[in-house]
Amino acid sequence: MKNILVLLAFTLIVLSSGSEACSSFMLERGDTLLVGHNLDEYMPVPGLIVVNPRGASKHGLGWSTFNPLAPVSPAFKWVSKYGSVTYSNMGKEFPDGGMNETGLYVGEMSYWFTEYPKDKGLVRLYHHQWVQYLLDNFETVDQVLADLPRVVPDGHCRWQFFIADSSGSAATITFVKGKAMINTGDSLPIKALCNRRYAREMDTLRLYRGFGGEREVDFADTVDDRRFVRAAEMLRAQDRKVAAADYAFAILRRLDWGNNKWSLAFDLRKRMLRFDTDLSRQVKTLDLASLDFSPGAPAMVFDLNTDMAGNVAGQLRLYSEALQREYVAMMWDGIEAGFIGNLMFKPLMKKRMVSSIRRFEPAK
Repeated sequence: MKNILVLLAFTLIVLSSGSEACSSFMLERGDTLLVGHNLDEYMPVPGLIVVNPRGASKHGLGWSTFNPLAPVSPAFKWVSKYGSVTYSNMGKEFPDGGMNETGLYVGEMSYWFTEYPKDKGLVRLYHHQWVQYLLDNFETVDQVLADLPRVVPDGHCRWQFFIADSSGSAATITFVKGKAMINTGDSLPIKALCNRRYAREMDTLRLYRGFGGEREVDFADTVDDRRFVRAAEMLRAQDRKVAAADYAFAILRRLDWGNNKWSLAFDLRKRMLRFDTDLSRQVKTLDLASLDFSPGAPAMVFDLNTDMAGNVAGQLRLYSEALQREYVAMMWDGIEAGFIGNLMFKPLMKKRMVSSIRRFEPAK
């Protein structure tokens, strides 16, 4: 009976997450290479920028309906090779996306039909942690793709992923019936991704003028599945009178269909982050060159919703378990999961997500 109740609670939480609408794209202009990302959500979300140093020992966390965030089987450990800056609504080690010091970007977007691999021979990491694992270990898109036959994501959130690096390579990864469907190189003519499979986005795009069809791109069209079309048109017909970073935010504004919470633009070559949120539309910046990623350096954080403009490096504060507990609680408390989910599953997740962080420490 207990297992049935936990399973029901898990199901309610998945169903209660709603239909998120996130968008990602790569903007290329001369030597400038930017990845823009919108997080769109129907409920308020807390948010942190996290500075993750190198040299931290990590223990893989798995996902099971009955034992969430248990150690993975087979056991899996690593030491982070690269420092990173991530964005997260639940704090350290549980990012939605980010960029490491080599210029590798990884970010998620919801895709309702995601089915992660179930092969017991694979290492299956909790999906948030898989994002951090990639940023900890790899420099290029090719390296990420080469690792897929070994380590894959797993969890309750149904995500697809946009990956990019400082060479200009990009890829989308969508898990369909347990198989990784990858678009990269010639199969990724438009470097963007929203909440549908890439092939479907391209089928729609080909109906529009400039991409093989006769329809005019209508920026007043608020239909959700036109976001990819709008992104493709703005990437194709760039206004080069506008600075690249400002133009990235112009695209992000066009992709907002009423529920945008965060907008972020990562410069993969200059290692610069710019961002704003619905609670503070003043653009903030963080230069990775100003950060201490050395082994043993403390993890630092910044609240995404802080109402200020400009460089936030001087406003970073030390990460702590108490702060982690606060943000995990804020996120899960905002999810309406029904009576059983609220009573059983949410308290379990809050406890496990905080206690699991104690496994991560500087390598000896």
